[in-house]
Amino acid sequence: MRVPADLLTIGFGTTVAMWGIGYLARLPVVQAPASIVLVLLLVTLVAGGVLAGRLPGRGVTGGAAAGAISGLLNLLVLGSFLSQHETPNALLPSAALWAPGSIAASALLGAAGAWVGSRGASRREIDGTHGFARVAVAATFLLLIAGGLVTSNRAGLAVVDWPNSYGYNMFLYPFARMTGGIYLEHAHRLLGALVGLTTLTLAILLALTEPRGWVKKLGLAAVVLVMIQGALGGLRVTGKPTLSSDPAFTEPNVYLAVVHGVMAPIFFSVVVTLAIVTSRAWKERKAAAGSGERTLATVALVLVVVQIAFGAIQRHLAQGLMLHVAMAFLVAGNTIACGARAWGLHGEDPVLRRAGLAVVHATVLQFALGIAAWIVKGAAETGALSEAWRIVITTAHQGTGAILLACVVALRLYLERPGAPRSV
Repeated sequence: MRVPADLLTIGFGTTVAMWGIGYLARLPVVQAPASIVLVLLLVTLVAGGVLAGRLPGRGVTGGAAAGAISGLLNLLVLGSFLSQHETPNALLPSAALWAPGSIAASALLGAAGAWVGSRGASRREIDGTHGFARVAVAATFLLLIAGGLVTSNRAGLAVVDWPNSYGYNMFLYPFARMTGGIYLEHAHRLLGALVGLTTLTLAILLALTEPRGWVKKLGLAAVVLVMIQGALGGLRVTGKPTLSSDPAFTEPNVYLAVVHGVMAPIFFSVVVTLAIVTSRAWKERKAAAGSGERTLATVALVLVVVQIAFGAIQRHLAQGLMLHVAMAFLVAGNTIACGARAWGLHGEDPVLRRAGLAVVHATVLQFALGIAAWIVKGAAETGALSEAWRIVITTAHQGTGAILLACVVALRLYLERPGAPRSV
């Protein structure tokens, strides 16, 4: 049986794009008109269908299937619009029509897009589970940014219970009540559910199609990590397993918030690893570097993780700022040396050159954002700069830290391939 990894990739990818558009458009500082948001979402569904229609052998049927997958996933959000405001966990009578109707409408839009796409030249087939792994990377990065905005806005406790939301099932919390910090925190939870489902699907695809046992195990490890990460995020709010929304029965734990913040980029790096090792470039790669370069990259990896931990301590506990600043110079010196060495010594290897340059560029950007975050934090506290700038810069700093870690992980992976003579 042919595993429809290509259609799953388009269906999940379309959903991630739609959620990204919807999330950004409804941020408190944006608040785009609902009509514009709806048009963008519908266009995204059609665009996904166009991609499916251009795949060999998929056509209109493939576009409809990809659209239906997206419609099914979007039920995770649709429940918030079909929930009764007055009665927790009760749906509007029209929900029985809206749920299947939304899936059917998504399938029709996907089919329409596929019909348009099939009029053009066919594209090559999507590279199996690698394409889906790339979607998982995008979904996880969106979740990282959403988590960063929760922390930057100090909205981690805006929703007082978990896994419920003010007594509502998480997927049935009324959209009209998602305002301010509640929107940021609740949207973060919904994105976490999407990432969890995406990770689980990726692990299943690996189990069905991947011949390498260690890659299958890494996919399973990713599922375990995302489950732990979700539990950490919830227990950070309640402190212990409880369905109560009464503050008397909850004990928010800021230390779990620190661990949650550290594990997020680590999980992101695991998903990036899966995207790399399932790629055709990785499978066909034969070049390798010397043990000294691998050691330098390993040290860089450890230092970046430690620095991320210091950053999480600073963000959640407001402690260790000078240690975080001092560590930044050590990390920057090591990662730049690591990246420059890979770039400079392997002119014949475009993969290592690009990986090395990516590490250097990510380091420079992260260092600059760190300085900017320090400046805007003080300026916002004195009123010289708006709070919005502090939120944007600190969130960008946190997100770029995850990108830097992923770049170092990628470089370390590419330095590991067997079969080539050692470099000087």
